[in-house]
Amino acid sequence: MPVTGRRPGSRRRLLVLAVIAAVVVAFLAGGGVTWWVLGEEDDDVRDHVEVSDGELVADDSDDAYCDDDDLYSYNDCDTDPDETYEFSYRITNKGDGPANYSVVVNAFDEEGDFVGQTYVGTTHLAAGETDSDEGEFNEYSDFEGKRELSDIASVKVAHAERIALAN
Repeated sequence: MPVTGRRPGSRRRLLVLAVIAAVVVAFLAGGGVTWWVLGEEDDDVRDHVEVSDGELVADDSDDAYCDDDDLYSYNDCDTDPDETYEFSYRITNKGDGPANYSVVVNAFDEEGDFVGQTYVGTTHLAAGETDSDEGEFNEYSDFEGKRELSDIASVKVAHAERIALAN
């Protein structure tokens, strides 16, 4: 019997390890290719949205409807002006197809502390197109603690989501 210096079964073990390594490499490469094909660009969708610092606006629009001298017993004169914090926003679809956008806008006070948040967005925005509009915080917005509209000093995009459309 010749002595070869190898243990019995070592060739088989080496073959099994090579197959396992090939499967792992193929899996990792396939995952990378899948991510490259299906994944979005390395792009922060918040870069598609611009917001401007707004201003607190008081509106006495109820004055036109104020008539406490009529036959009705209720008071239709609003004593408090309607206040809103209004800001402008622009959403530009930097993708390669139509999309819907959902955006969370946070409000901050003079010290940079969180005051509250609101939502803006647009639907069916074509690739390369821009949609501009006004957003607002109003008396029905959800504020942190006992914050008020008058506490808002600035706004910033907190989160933006782009949902590509099939059409």
